[in-house]
Amino acid sequence: MYTEIKSYRIFLDSGSQKIRSFTTINLFDTADELIGVINFFEEGLEVNGPKDFDHVYLQYPILKFPFIVDILRNEKPIYIGYWENKYGRYGRICTGKEPIGEGEIHIPLFPDQAL
Repeated sequence: MYTEIKSYRIFLDSGSQKIRSFTTINLFDTADELIGVINFFEEGLEVNGPKDFDHVYLQYPILKFPFIVDILRNEKPIYIGYWENKYGRYGRICTGKEPIGEGEIHIPLFPDQAL
């Protein structure tokens, strides 16, 4: 099941609890309802699974934070989804289909700039 992400909110908390994520991104749908939570953890930290399964919970190493933020800021459409099998429940963020070689569009700041 996949749901389109329409907005997000980033939390950068301070603190010292050993099993708590201090970098979190909440993901919202078109109705501004929470549909997913991304927690980022320091490498080597033992992570407990979420206790509430009403939303999709994703866990990434903190080193992935800039890549996730880049995707949220620059890609459209973006979806969050999950699937289950005999080994557990898995989640992901993915983009919609894009044409090969689409590239980024460069809009000149000044009319005399070449494209």
